[in-house]
Amino acid sequence: MSTKNSVLQTLLSLKKDEFLSGEQLALSCGVSRTAIWKAIRSLESDGYRIQAVTNRGYKLLSKPDKLDAGEISRLISGTSPVHVYTFDSIDSTNSEAKRRAVEVGAFRDAEGNLTEKGKTAHISLFAAEMQTGGKGRLGRTFVSPAETGVYFSLLYSPRGGVKNPALYTAAAALAVSNAVKSLFGENPQIKWVNDVFLAGKKICGILVEGITNFETGSIDAAVVGIGINIRKNPDITGELAKIAGSIEEAKISRGENFTPCTKNQLVSEVIKNLIMFYKTFESDDEQAKSEIIMNYRSLSMLAGKSVTVNPVAGLSGETYRAIVKDVDDEMRLVVETEEHEIKKLNSGEISLHSYDFV
Repeated sequence: MSTKNSVLQTLLSLKKDEFLSGEQLALSCGVSRTAIWKAIRSLESDGYRIQAVTNRGYKLLSKPDKLDAGEISRLISGTSPVHVYTFDSIDSTNSEAKRRAVEVGAFRDAEGNLTEKGKTAHISLFAAEMQTGGKGRLGRTFVSPAETGVYFSLLYSPRGGVKNPALYTAAAALAVSNAVKSLFGENPQIKWVNDVFLAGKKICGILVEGITNFETGSIDAAVVGIGINIRKNPDITGELAKIAGSIEEAKISRGENFTPCTKNQLVSEVIKNLIMFYKTFESDDEQAKSEIIMNYRSLSMLAGKSVTVNPVAGLSGETYRAIVKDVDDEMRLVVETEEHEIKKLNSGEISLHSYDFV
């Protein structure tokens, strides 16, 4: 362990009003007083607030709001063991999860049991302060700057494979919505199938990608990518500013104070929800599965709305107007066209206004 980490762990272990002298820190860490001073300065440059009092020593006042693998693991504990990896910056957490999946190869054997490599990757979490190549649906760019949000991906290999990808996507949107309600007191809405909205603006994007077993043709694992906008991004302007929002903006728009939780708390709460949902999908508890779908429906922002349905880019089909009737148990959007034809959509982009929420 580096001197800086040793000093940090020692300061974290102190009681609320306890100080530790530089000499005691040096003895505890087995280094010189000069090394302790340099470690303190380095911690302060990382955002830690450390009080220094003559003849008393040092005390940690506050920690920066940074992702911490150990803290996330601690907060998630009690659900399932999660392999947590955090990054200051990365190209894309989904890309990192897929790279890990490639290293694994087969997640499960012929009997459906996790392979030895599968055990090391199943329920792995990759979280980053920022992404340099964040991805959205259909190859779009997902803006992922530092300080304004948090970006993370869960690699999950369900027994029997991923049977209904849309269900896994919908569960992610519900997991985020429940976490935002629990931690911020907000009531998000979901735009089918995977966008989370507050105060009429999108605060979260979700991209679920499948890991295919080429021998069996089944989807062995899902990579569930989630990006949540916590604070306003001043660089978002123009047309994008009409669509993209943040939890902070939703609070401020109503004249309320914004009191953020930590990034570690937010990520942990979402992942706890998500693992619970995914384990339910693997179980025989049909009532619990139905409740997840019902809860998703209850948050739908499209029910009863007049929308424009656009075919996914690259697929044939015409744009048409319709009324949203429901979301069925397979997570298909049920709409009624102007010709009173009922359609169940597996894919497509839905517009509510002159611009697309995508």
